[in-house]
Amino acid sequence: MPSDNFGPNWIISCFPTSTRDNVPDELLRSARRVWPRVHAHAKREFGGRLDDPENATLAAEVWEGVLQSIARSLRRLRVSCSGIANMDSYLIGAFEHRFNRTRLRQRRRERTIQLVASASELDALAKRRNLHMSVDIEGHILAKEVFCLMDRWLKRVWTARQYGYSWKEIAGYLGMQEGRAKMKFKYKLSSLRVLLRG
Repeated sequence: MPSDNFGPNWIISCFPTSTRDNVPDELLRSARRVWPRVHAHAKREFGGRLDDPENATLAAEVWEGVLQSIARSLRRLRVSCSGIANMDSYLIGAFEHRFNRTRLRQRRRERTIQLVASASELDALAKRRNLHMSVDIEGHILAKEVFCLMDRWLKRVWTARQYGYSWKEIAGYLGMQEGRAKMKFKYKLSSLRVLLRG
């Protein structure tokens, strides 16, 4: 969990010199006062996973982002901290908002990762259902090469047959009789077979 090492002094010491020189003292004092509450909020959110270094890093990154963003905004807008009614509340609210949004994204990512089955789980499932087949790599490569040698008409008809279209549907699409479409298909396949035999 974030320790005092990730407090405002450490974060601001990491700022580029140009930014650090322009950080208002009021923001620094407020960040020091607010740090225990920010730290407590992060602890509450992480609950039992308190010692996970990834969690400590996440909280520190969000805290750093909040402080840098506010410092840059104050400098860019050329306003002082007195323009913000309560700097402590502002820092706490900004941290909690960003932190909760980041945690929500993290939880979504974790759920997505959990939903994806591992290769061993998929293999076990396939074995139970007797679906486990060895992949015929040579046959797959040969089929691709044969498909590349087909002309456009033959590719269209072959693909339609692979997708389960009937000869009647294919012939209707091509604007020819069913028997003629079958004959043309068989003729083109036999020509291709001769070509492959060399």
